[in-house]
Amino acid sequence: MNRFIFFSAMAIVMLMASAALALDSAALIGTWQLVENARDKDGKPCPFVGQQIQFTADGKMISANMPVPFRYKVNPAKGEAEGAITRNPDLKGMEIMLVMVGDSQNDWSKAPIVYGLQLKGNQLIMKVSGYTPARYKKQK
Repeated sequence: MNRFIFFSAMAIVMLMASAALALDSAALIGTWQLVENARDKDGKPCPFVGQQIQFTADGKMISANMPVPFRYKVNPAKGEAEGAITRNPDLKGMEIMLVMVGDSQNDWSKAPIVYGLQLKGNQLIMKVSGYTPARYKKQK
């Protein structure tokens, strides 16, 4: 009986910890202004981060440097996140955001664009593999 209680308590703690690590997708919604651009090893700016990015409640990511609004998914399923990290190992330890262009593809495990995210209050860090992190501030 004591083992059952112990394992139940451990399961609850683990669930609470994983919930605490999940990205608050509601806090992501809004308009974000670039504060520090991402750069490659030669100092060239990253073309995959915009001066301003808007995240909408219906899962769209909009920026002037994007030809069309992109679809995004935060807090992907475990297999989707693991696949993204396997393809982009320098994003390990960050929250994963999967991004797709248009509506033609629905298999998130094959999302062609992957960002690592860290969200703290009105500060957002977005990382693309091969670049330094870009830093954003939420607009009011």
